Amino acid sequence: MSSPLDRDRVRNDVADVLGEDPAGLTDDENLIDRGLDSIRILMLEARWRADGVDTGFLELAEEPTIAAWSDLAKPGT
Repeated sequence: MSSPLDRDRVRNDVADVLGEDPAGLTDDENLIDRGLDSIRILMLEARWRADGVDTGFLELAEEPTIAAWSDLAKPGT
């Protein structure tokens, strides 16, 4: 079974809250530099918690990249 936060899901959700094309977001770029602010991080946190991902704002804000966030729900992380 795939993680609820695979890279495609994270990329699409981030693009949705930023109003951007998912294809324009790279895995390792700092999403804060793309305009992601604390309100949008909280929106993503709530969306992912509703799908069973146990994460928090500080964890997301610590490393705001698609690559880091897609690893959050993997076993052992």
